[in-house]
Amino acid sequence: MAQTSLLQGKRFYCREWVFHKIQHCLQEKTNGLSGLTSTPSKQAGASGTGASNPCGSSAAGSAKATAWGVLLVGGPGSGKTALCTELLWPSSAQGTHRGLQQQSLAFHFCRADDSDTLCLGGFIRGLVAQICRSGLLPGYEEKVRDPAVQSVLQPGECERNPTEAFKRCVLLPLLSAKPPQQALFLLVDSIDEGCQLGEGEQRSSGSATPRTIAELLASHHEYLPPWLLLICSARRQNRAITKLFTEECALGSLNTSETMQEE
Repeated sequence: MAQTSLLQGKRFYCREWVFHKIQHCLQEKTNGLSGLTSTPSKQAGASGTGASNPCGSSAAGSAKATAWGVLLVGGPGSGKTALCTELLWPSSAQGTHRGLQQQSLAFHFCRADDSDTLCLGGFIRGLVAQICRSGLLPGYEEKVRDPAVQSVLQPGECERNPTEAFKRCVLLPLLSAKPPQQALFLLVDSIDEGCQLGEGEQRSSGSATPRTIAELLASHHEYLPPWLLLICSARRQNRAITKLFTEECALGSLNTSETMQEE
């Protein structure tokens, strides 16, 4: 089950420039879709991952060069969750007219007081369910109905091996799908919730099992298809998580009170 926002339905004010920046990022990705064709995965059933190519497919390699995203950074109460909520469910006529919600492929809201929202298995199953319901990627649902794919998506198995589940159920089906006519986005709010990384700690790498949603996405962000924009939010003071994305995955940094940088 996808986790939603507790702020849905509440009015949102200001920060219009942020939406313009996100719209610009999506347009940049859309512009890059010209001539792009899907590349069927060659090893969709393979197990294990590698640091150089965790998907085990040539499509992943082509996506790596063009994968980048946005990290919304701000202190507690700065409006990160409210901004993410407005992006998905606009409360104003201006937001509705902007139409960015139509480019949402899937979303997830992490909450420190709800352990279910921090569960990797629930996160992956929620993404799969939303992508299937969205109807934005014809053929995706058929791919994840494959018995081999369903086996790694089952409760228990998905939690034991989230990397394999994410690869088989999300990455490879997306990479082999026909690119949409316009760029889409995947939004994860408060991605730093539940992370116990200290300043000197490093995320899991190689074949190590990721412990958090942040680690899972940081390890695989560069292999997302080039038409998909990853948008995440995190507290400014959580430097370990900020560094995880801005340096490890070359994500842009969007400071909710200052400026936006694109990598």
